[in-house]
Amino acid sequence: MQSSTPQVHDEDDPLWTPIRKRRATYAGAAVVVLLLLVILPPYISISRYQRRVAAAISGELGRPVHFSSIQMHLLPLPGLTIKYLVVSELPEFGSEPVMVSDTVEARLRISSLWRRRIEVSRISMEAPSINLVRRTDTGRWNLQGIVTQASQITSAPTAQTAAGDAPRFPYIEATDARFNIKNGDTKMPFSVKEAQFSLWLPEPDEWHLRFSGKPVRTDTDVSDVGLLKVEATLGKGTSLQAAPIELQASWKPTPLGEAGKLTFGHDMGWRGEASAEASLKGTLALAKLTGDLHLLSLRRADFVPEHTAEINAHCEANTNGLLGSLHEIKCAVPTDEETSIFSAMEFLRRTVPSGHDLPDASAKPGVLLLRGDVPDVMHWQTVNLQASLKNAKANYALAWLRLFSKRIPRDAGLGGTLDLTAWKEDNGSSSDRWGGTLVCACTLPPPPAAKSDTTAGSETAPTSVTNQKANRWNLVLTYGALGAHGDTPAGAIAVNAYRPSPTDVGTEPVVAKSYGDAAVSGQLSRNGYTLIYSTRATAEQAAALLPPLGDGMPTPDTGTALEVQRPWGGPQTWTAATPAKPEPRSRRRR
Repeated sequence: MQSSTPQVHDEDDPLWTPIRKRRATYAGAAVVVLLLLVILPPYISISRYQRRVAAAISGELGRPVHFSSIQMHLLPLPGLTIKYLVVSELPEFGSEPVMVSDTVEARLRISSLWRRRIEVSRISMEAPSINLVRRTDTGRWNLQGIVTQASQITSAPTAQTAAGDAPRFPYIEATDARFNIKNGDTKMPFSVKEAQFSLWLPEPDEWHLRFSGKPVRTDTDVSDVGLLKVEATLGKGTSLQAAPIELQASWKPTPLGEAGKLTFGHDMGWRGEASAEASLKGTLALAKLTGDLHLLSLRRADFVPEHTAEINAHCEANTNGLLGSLHEIKCAVPTDEETSIFSAMEFLRRTVPSGHDLPDASAKPGVLLLRGDVPDVMHWQTVNLQASLKNAKANYALAWLRLFSKRIPRDAGLGGTLDLTAWKEDNGSSSDRWGGTLVCACTLPPPPAAKSDTTAGSETAPTSVTNQKANRWNLVLTYGALGAHGDTPAGAIAVNAYRPSPTDVGTEPVVAKSYGDAAVSGQLSRNGYTLIYSTRATAEQAAALLPPLGDGMPTPDTGTALEVQRPWGGPQTWTAATPAKPEPRSRRRR
């Protein structure tokens, strides 16, 4: 075996060489500096500058600013920490502050410290509460003054690398923010929570805003309301009203039951999925608004039908002020699966002119057109609205009825067309503000007797021509001032159904004469319905199409007219009645 010989160090080779000494010195200095950066900032008081900092922020926002304390930190980057920041409101907008934030971090640009000029690169706010207030007399928003104040300050783009004469606009961001909305002194139930937003200056004369949050309604237990996203660009104009704006917004899919609570304040009893997109382009004084609404897998909450429905609507409007009012609203809603929303949009833009008169919709059968104005978006009851639907398929109405009852036969179908004219205006008495007429020139399935009597050569077997005439019906529903006649109470829909005379086929259904003795009259209200059938055969034919209408029908046939009453959700009550024949009625022209 070889024995190991221990190594002997040269006595002339010292342990601490000059290189090792320099490295140890640098390491020690770095440790000292790091300790100083951690230990010293809490002991460096800049409270003497608190008023000066508050005055500087107040001057840039145009609002009084207060905070409880300010502290400097050097790690991970130099900056300031402001505790409990309060931006006060101007008296004309109320007494509540514009914004309250528990913690605000202001990060400093390191390069600016060497030039003895403090420049903020980023401002971060944690859980701020922001109040958006609109004056009821002028329609101005409280943030408009802040934007005006900021637009008067010359700033360089946020991402500019080299420093210039103008300070670079900081990147402003907030997490877990809450936005509340007030109309004058009234706090609206709508707000946005868990919001994230950021604001920066990509160009010298252009701000960019990115926002997302969950809309809520404080007077309901609404939850799971989807996500609202907004991306906007605001330029600098000769005045704030002339400032150009481009905005894109989207409301991600949300359960329709929760969407109903958010919009109307209570569950409307519908299920499905709702989503929407909108864009705004123009100036803050006048802009073009475009929006799309999608209601998919639409059904009533009571049961799941074999086939659900869907609504796809496209709307366009002009806005005055910052969404203060909407004018020249135009909407197109396809009622036929063969008509896409894109073809309806093209029809809307090419065919529907500006003005107050509805166009002839027969050029695009089955497209529901809506026109109107909203003088004040904070008060939707002021809306003036007109609706028109021409030559829609009658089966469209039957498909909607299937959402309310699973007892309608799967093979039941309606031929013919639907026409609708309706309006809502914000003047006159409350009972005269709504009105409309729905006309169905329908071909019903053959009555039970006609289906069973198929004996060849039978004298009672109807021919095909006779059968077609017997199954042609006009159904007329009228509401409001259009339907005010006889003893129909206010708020009820008058119902009239009858077989038109063979000589009147193809003429105006509202004034056609009755053919034979078959007729139905009555009314629908929010409490239930009352119907009078001129004959039992008429009632049986109605029940063949809609089986719930035949519930509890008396037997045997008394040969008299039948009156039926039913509260919604309750049983039908049948009695003998005096038949009422339809009377000619003229349509109110809009």
